[in-house]
Amino acid sequence: ELLFPSALRGQELPVALARHRRSAGVAWLSPTTDAWIVAELIKAFYRRHPRREIPVAGVHLPLSLLHTLLTELRTTRWPAVPDRTGMEAEEYLVLHRGKANAGYADLLAVLEEVLAWADPNFACNRIAVTKDFQGSPHIDGCDTTFQYLASLGDFDVGGQLCAEGEHPEEVYVVDTHNRLARFDGRFVHWVRGHGGGDRYSVVFFCTNPARATEKRVAFQDDFVPHGFGAVAR
Repeated sequence: ELLFPSALRGQELPVALARHRRSAGVAWLSPTTDAWIVAELIKAFYRRHPRREIPVAGVHLPLSLLHTLLTELRTTRWPAVPDRTGMEAEEYLVLHRGKANAGYADLLAVLEEVLAWADPNFACNRIAVTKDFQGSPHIDGCDTTFQYLASLGDFDVGGQLCAEGEHPEEVYVVDTHNRLARFDGRFVHWVRGHGGGDRYSVVFFCTNPARATEKRVAFQDDFVPHGFGAVAR
């Protein structure tokens, strides 16, 4: 399931299958073999030969921003119906930058501070805010470029973001706890289960085709926040 989530649309599934055929040793299969057969063989291969995990981490959020944002998240009024369905999350809210977000002015103001610290020129037009998101392997098909994301809360076990690497046999395991990472949601990704307390996440993303960038790598380790060192940490 983590390999071929139901969120794959159109030609995305055939492309994903083709990507894994060679590394899973099933390149010999006929191109006309049913997709589900190919998928099951690839899954069986990775069960016997687990993919290599690459541990990485985002950049620590300044303590001043971290504490203010966490306070807002803990008092957020969540929508009665999640703004995004099909995800395994207790709460899911999407804020639209440049539009009215009735009832969320204070939360949005803090998120704007975080984005200004990270990358004030980023063409973010939406911000996803979640509580206790986990699992839910998917791709963010509406994204047109990379995104910024962080997780906050009292959890002390798990909660890492996982994403397929540039090579099929690799998986990035990203520590985003109290950290901000630059990541491309157009790669298949999911969140590990967590324990010890609540886990909140914020994701700054862009759906504007005019600001599209090439899909290169899942985790961008060259990210240096615009305000790095300028805010008390």
